Amino acid sequence: MSVVVATLKTCAMPVSSWVLILVRYGRRLFTAAALLSAILLSACAATNELQVADRAGSTSSIAPITSLEILSTESLPTTYAYNHASTIIEAANGDLLTAWGAGSEELADDCVIVLSRKRPGETTWSEPIVVADKPGYADANPVLLAGEGDELRLFYVEMFGDSFCLGRVMERVSRDHGLTWGPPRDALKTVCTMIRNHILITRSGRWVMPAYQQAIYQSQFLLSEDRGATWSATGGLLTPSANNLQPAVVELSDGSLYALMRTGGGNNETWEGRSTDGGRTWKLGQRPELPNPNSGLDLIRLSGGQLVLAYNPSKTERTPLSVSISNDEGRTWSAPQTIEDGEAQLSYPSLWQSSDGAIHLTYSQRLQRIRHVELRTGDARGAANRK
Repeated sequence: MSVVVATLKTCAMPVSSWVLILVRYGRRLFTAAALLSAILLSACAATNELQVADRAGSTSSIAPITSLEILSTESLPTTYAYNHASTIIEAANGDLLTAWGAGSEELADDCVIVLSRKRPGETTWSEPIVVADKPGYADANPVLLAGEGDELRLFYVEMFGDSFCLGRVMERVSRDHGLTWGPPRDALKTVCTMIRNHILITRSGRWVMPAYQQAIYQSQFLLSEDRGATWSATGGLLTPSANNLQPAVVELSDGSLYALMRTGGGNNETWEGRSTDGGRTWKLGQRPELPNPNSGLDLIRLSGGQLVLAYNPSKTERTPLSVSISNDEGRTWSAPQTIEDGEAQLSYPSLWQSSDGAIHLTYSQRLQRIRHVELRTGDARGAANRK
């Protein structure tokens, strides 16, 4: 406990944040003091001063779109009772791949990461296969990344305890479009850092991993200049009055970065961030026209420059599941277009634009199954800005 006290004294974080940590994890402070001290030290770089995010520059070259056409909807096969937190990408060979957490219930020790595949020209998804499993502990929150050539990377959170804070980000690499995978490795060498949304490969080659500190619900970005061999953490984006987490990030036409983030409470409005230095520092603000019920979201930039946001446009319920469009790099957003309505929850979306221009959306349907929706714009050509 003395280690934790020393850490508290050396860290310039608001008292309200320490109170939140003590309320959530006070019992474990006595039994895991050294572990939680490392977590608290990682939060010391938190941003305590909020600045309203600057709006984007010129967007005259972006052809406006007003809505998306739904081409198809389907459920992915599963044999598990609990299915949640999917991630979707297109492999270099054209296969669509979706991974998600599956088991008997959230954080159960039988929760694993599974992967399903849909090949070009096929009409159904393959039966899911297990691609990550730490026996006796839960695995969660997978993120797929398409690297160079045939390389795919799977990042996910491996638990070593009974809460999300007692977890670490692991990585496995495939060099055959996800058919086989190398051994897992500890990607970040830290604990209580969680991931949820796609990693961005910028035009300069920098990798930007959107992440968040589970203990105090603050977003954070990790940067890599060596294709993920090493990562450096930026200062946390601490917003005590209404926490933020699970950021999704894209690169805009001028090379600046734009992120939207789930709120952890407060006024239940989506957080927005803009960075002009490659993700090292951020200016934050909230978007009242984008409500958020403390639920995950995703964001992509299409080949034409338009932004697409998938989210729950509600302050209280994880339903409906909707998309909104921005034709001016986040200055304004269209009214939400409903993808599915009904009983909650319809949540945790993942977006991808494939090489044929189609937009793919996966999400959790009441934690029972993963749904896939294919959409298209009026002029759907090219791939989205993920790398």
